[in-house]
Amino acid sequence: MSRLIPLVLLSGVLLPTAPLFGQSKISGLDVGAPTFSIPVLDITGPYQGKRICYVCEFQDDPNVLAFFRDTGEETAEFILQLNELYVQHKDSGFKAVAMIVAGEEATTWLKDLNQSADIEIPLTVFRRGPKDVAARLYELNLEVDNTFLVTINRFVSANVSDIGPDQFDQIAEASAAMLAAANQ
Repeated sequence: MSRLIPLVLLSGVLLPTAPLFGQSKISGLDVGAPTFSIPVLDITGPYQGKRICYVCEFQDDPNVLAFFRDTGEETAEFILQLNELYVQHKDSGFKAVAMIVAGEEATTWLKDLNQSADIEIPLTVFRRGPKDVAARLYELNLEVDNTFLVTINRFVSANVSDIGPDQFDQIAEASAAMLAAANQ
């Protein structure tokens, strides 16, 4: 089940409309919520081996914060799709980061994926795994495989959670809508 919240552009400001078909929150911050600064361990990005807050690094730039419960084939498919989305829109200032909630046990898997697929987005982990404060701050449901927060100006403009790789178009569409509104 996924949750994509439509947005309305009013006087240059993106505002969330009512949830689609009465859908309830599955995982992650609500649309309109501010994003929190969270340190993660950078595995493959420019700060490899160091703690970094990509939310802070991205600041007001349009971006996708992708949270994955653990590693695996579906997570790899999502990361490849997210990287493709980033490459497609990076010239417009778009950013993306993948965060593995399971923690440092995912390090080797992420390095192998990065090396085999030449991924440009940072691949990171929660230092304390599911017990990391980031999981609570971002209200992640640890039973859900994935949570994608599309954000700009440090506010959530769309939340898509618990989907399969064949539904990634929901993230792409939410990102495109955010970028179009930001460029008006």
